[in-house]
Amino acid sequence: MREEIGIMRKSNKQVISMFFLGFVLLLTGHWARAAGLEAEMVIFNGKILTADSPDPNDFSIAQAAAIYDGKFVAVGNNDEVLEYAGPSTRKIDLGGRTVVPGLIDTHYHIYAYGEHFFPEGTRIDHSGRTTDPRITWTNKADFLAQIRTLALSKKPGEWIITSPRGGYTSSQNEPGSGPSAVVGGDIVVELQNGAVTRFDLDQVAPNNPMFLEWTQEGLVNTKALDLLLERYPSVAGVRRDGQGVPTGRLKGLAIEALQYDFYPQVPPEEIAPYHEMEMEESAAQGVTTVSTRLNPRHLAAYSWLNIRGRMPIRMAYTSEIVSLNPNVEATFSRLVGLQGGKGDNMWGAGDETLWLVGMAAGWAIDGAPASAGACVSKPYPRESFNFPVWRFQFQGPNGICTLEDPNYNFQEAFRAAAKYGFRTTAMHTAGDRAVDLYLDMVEELSQEYPDIVERRWGIDHCRYITREHARRAKKLGIIFACGPKYVYAGQRGDVGAYQELFGEAEAGDAVVPLRTLLDNGLRTTIHQDQHGFHPFLSLEVAVTRKDVIGKVWGPQQRVSRREALYMLTRWSSEYVLREKLMGSIEPKKYADFAVLSQDYLTVPEDEIAMTDSLLTVMGGKITYTQPEFASAQGLPQVGFRENPTWWKRGTPEEARRARASQ
Repeated sequence: MREEIGIMRKSNKQVISMFFLGFVLLLTGHWARAAGLEAEMVIFNGKILTADSPDPNDFSIAQAAAIYDGKFVAVGNNDEVLEYAGPSTRKIDLGGRTVVPGLIDTHYHIYAYGEHFFPEGTRIDHSGRTTDPRITWTNKADFLAQIRTLALSKKPGEWIITSPRGGYTSSQNEPGSGPSAVVGGDIVVELQNGAVTRFDLDQVAPNNPMFLEWTQEGLVNTKALDLLLERYPSVAGVRRDGQGVPTGRLKGLAIEALQYDFYPQVPPEEIAPYHEMEMEESAAQGVTTVSTRLNPRHLAAYSWLNIRGRMPIRMAYTSEIVSLNPNVEATFSRLVGLQGGKGDNMWGAGDETLWLVGMAAGWAIDGAPASAGACVSKPYPRESFNFPVWRFQFQGPNGICTLEDPNYNFQEAFRAAAKYGFRTTAMHTAGDRAVDLYLDMVEELSQEYPDIVERRWGIDHCRYITREHARRAKKLGIIFACGPKYVYAGQRGDVGAYQELFGEAEAGDAVVPLRTLLDNGLRTTIHQDQHGFHPFLSLEVAVTRKDVIGKVWGPQQRVSRREALYMLTRWSSEYVLREKLMGSIEPKKYADFAVLSQDYLTVPEDEIAMTDSLLTVMGGKITYTQPEFASAQGLPQVGFRENPTWWKRGTPEEARRARASQ
């Protein structure tokens, strides 16, 4: 009860403060100072890259800024801004340091990355569900014996959720891992070929619903299958034998329905503190806003933090509530009003810290090239030194094309989104054919729903975008979120995979083609999409096009430092539907910014990634202080305090490890 009263009082205070701030912002210069405004914080004697112009080559560079009630109220030279300082104002002498708007990461699976903070033995996965230890595969008999032992530790009716240890995952082709790190492909082949059946699982786990998951498929026992089919008798993704009897093998829609409807839930208060720690880590990198996908379990945890004022960064989210949903149109029709609009008048339900920016019509349009999952126009070769898992072709010779696969209902979901006025965002894409299929579909839908071109439908990753894709996307108003990490990974990453498929020149031109996108007048942002991949490394790669060992891919796709900065600030604010409130350092906008350890505009190109945030501020509130900077400035020690040396920064040691693996 006390907490509820406190929240109400806080809300009333915010309304009064907003009214007063609105009055103050009507005044300028001496009028505001005459009204007695005393800034809460003033930063001065700096080099503030304001990003205050639509043209990245024409923004102003200020010395100082004043902050009141979470927003900038003055930006200019020292003398002008220091007049807003009073006895209670926190004044920070920047000593000539560079300041940038708070970084806005438009695709970051932050809920998953918090796993590294979990205490040892915690059985919660990145989806916010309870899981069991992975089962080591040696042979079938031993594998099933381990499952029997696990089942005996459970009460009747408790779920068993596990996967084979050593099974292939696409993340194993990170730079420097080498082909020997891709293990367990043969294990997955065994499971794919039916080495274990649902009847085997029934024998060792007769009293517990069970799901055994690998790659994009999985196997359930009869108890779990009965739960699913009782609720969804005709759900797509249930494999059946020649007589129409379900085998227990699941894919696509069936797996997602099982997970959403029947898996045990984790209370938000149990997982929220780990999410908070991960947000603090992002703030330490200069990030003040993240755009991510959230399923209802994630949203519950972040909402739990938000109502308690414990969000160190802002979060714009794409909802997964309709993703792989057996009742997609019925769900969409009941969500009208949560997100909508077009052009400059788009909205998403929420507040200034946590808000909705779109709907995910599916988890991804295809898979990753490292696993031969990207939907491509040319078949994957069976033999590849850098990508040995290609020999298995788990998803077929051309990868997984979910827009054509009957196990998924993505076409239906996109159509429902178009019909009910929604924006679709956070759609992973990888292969050239996947992008073709997506653009074909949007073009068709735009004939029936012309305002789609004003809704900023998005494509994320830019793993392979041709010049023709860019021209088509411009006509459809597509906004791109691009990951320079796909270039940085080099031979063992996306650019290397596409080099094997299409040749080096084409791969260099099509993987994260930032210059092509900008030259076609497209909205383009930069994202990280990998835990620990430093935002300033993304900026460096955008500028240099160098991979982990220094090789340049597609030099014609380089962008300037100023353009790259806009992709991570001003232009990213359009992706999260908040361009009127963030993305630049201007009066009336959120006081989100980072003080940098070196000058982003003048440091050598190959050292951009070594830039650190010394001070990160979100809405006028300090969310991170670098320890030495805080001590020197008399500021509190705030935020992330773990060892950050493992962050990817483009260091010589990273390059050494990558070369050693070749």
